[in-house]
Amino acid sequence: MSILQKIKLLSLVLCLSIAGFSQVTVVDTIVIGDYPYGIGVNPQTNRIYVANKYSDSVSVIDGSGDSVIATIGVGDYPNGVGVNPQTNRIYVANADSDNVSVIDGSGDSVIATIGVRDSPAGVGVNPQTNRIYVANVFSDNVSIIDGSGDSVIATIGVGYYPVGVGVNPQTNRIYVANAGSDNVSVIDGSGDSVIATIGVGISPDGIGVNPQTNRIYLANAFSNSVSVIDGSGDSVIATIGVGDSPAGVGVNPQINRIYVANAFSNSVSVIDGSGDSVIATIGVGNGPVRVGVNSQTNRIYVSCQLDGTVWVLQDATGGVEDSTHNPQDLSFTIYPNPFSQKTYLRFTLPKASRVNLTVYDITGRLVTTIIDGFRNAGVYEITFDGSKFASGIYFYQLKAGEFEGTRKLLLIR
Repeated sequence: MSILQKIKLLSLVLCLSIAGFSQVTVVDTIVIGDYPYGIGVNPQTNRIYVANKYSDSVSVIDGSGDSVIATIGVGDYPNGVGVNPQTNRIYVANADSDNVSVIDGSGDSVIATIGVRDSPAGVGVNPQTNRIYVANVFSDNVSIIDGSGDSVIATIGVGYYPVGVGVNPQTNRIYVANAGSDNVSVIDGSGDSVIATIGVGISPDGIGVNPQTNRIYLANAFSNSVSVIDGSGDSVIATIGVGDSPAGVGVNPQINRIYVANAFSNSVSVIDGSGDSVIATIGVGNGPVRVGVNSQTNRIYVSCQLDGTVWVLQDATGGVEDSTHNPQDLSFTIYPNPFSQKTYLRFTLPKASRVNLTVYDITGRLVTTIIDGFRNAGVYEITFDGSKFASGIYFYQLKAGEFEGTRKLLLIR
């Protein structure tokens, strides 16, 4: 199949996605620690991190095998989890010890503990600035951590009882769900100040952000709804009814899907972001509270606190997008995507071979060749600088030996 044929096929998939086509199924159930809650995903390593509140630990799941490969002790009553894929650091908010555990993903060990304020809960990460934002529930503020120094550099007052945190790396905006004041505080990451407060439903909890559309999704626990915020106008543009007591929200920017964990109805609502409507409801375990998404594999991970499990869902909406052959022989990922200037292509060669890595525009025109030559076996991370290219959809194609794969890139200014 030629690159132009593949682009046409991928474009057809995008059209099907916009039309609301969705196939979401349960593919696995993983037994975790005691009372699993917060969940974070590193799409580059395909690792999932789950905070177990009652066992003061984090379970590490290998996404390729859907199995727990490590258990890491952290602070007391761990709650929220945030991941920086670029540094492979994981940040865990420990509610009862008023600190954040920093985990090195390459060694699965705690390398730092950072004191914050009273009862930290939600954690948001901006990989582009290496800043971490922690909502402190009982002190009504957000601690800002510098990831390069593992220290708190600012504390910002927000609304009452802040719980959830979402970050848009493209706009450097941070969104904090204030459950006690039924609103969202909008923080400008460049000035570390609240620039807007947006009223939403009753008791907003989980929050998810789609950088591609600049939409923010708030789960309103006592309204059984999701508020949709337009990030460009800082206003609610839609309210979507979901299940009973929605808690966690996960977003897949690649296919514009939003997944909402409904704690009291033991289900996940699947929202089509292009139409702001629920297109599927999937039954899961007992007490689903948080959702993590791997946009590279289209896997959704749901922590079910009352039965100690993580449910794994597969969304086949964008399944054709990963058009690879012999995927067991070679893997490749990209992050961030969408991106504004630079993104990083990471791939693993199981054996020495000739490698051809190219980028095409939406018409199938070759815009650049990144690699064309022989490479030894190993892990490679390549920087793609899109600063000289116009905004839009691009496709990168990797050929190595018998392997061939094509994926979509979205460049946003």
